[in-house]
Amino acid sequence: MDPYTNTREQFTAHLVDRPIPENASPEWKKHVERSKTLLDKLAHHPAMAPNLQQTYMTPAKSKNNIYFQWDFVGRTLAYMYSVNPTLKNLGRVEKEAWDDAIGRTVMAQGLILDTSKGTLDKMTESNYPDQKGRHPEFGEEILELAKHLTDD
Repeated sequence: MDPYTNTREQFTAHLVDRPIPENASPEWKKHVERSKTLLDKLAHHPAMAPNLQQTYMTPAKSKNNIYFQWDFVGRTLAYMYSVNPTLKNLGRVEKEAWDDAIGRTVMAQGLILDTSKGTLDKMTESNYPDQKGRHPEFGEEILELAKHLTDD
């Protein structure tokens, strides 16, 4: 995929539609499937509408919390795809990528489920002050998916 010509929607579809290898370990499969589902829901949240048809490298029209979580979860999923899906005989680089992906999954879950609405809002507002007080709600479906990101 070319980030200068492909849209965010195309990038999302590329990540979400990628098949799970038959030899994938249950752990790899679980984390990838949950991240794929969450990424798709974030991409098609109404707050992502202004950004979805832009090319990946075009600065987002709406730099909101949904957009930032879409980006974060999408990059996390790409980390997961960079690791041998069997999770066996991982080298140092793959082990670090997997550990990073799991850590990022925990962080995404925490940011989405933060009931104080403080951390993610502050992170967004620190870079984009015009977003102060303009934070779309994730909605029940995304919140429910986030709750189960790290379940066994």
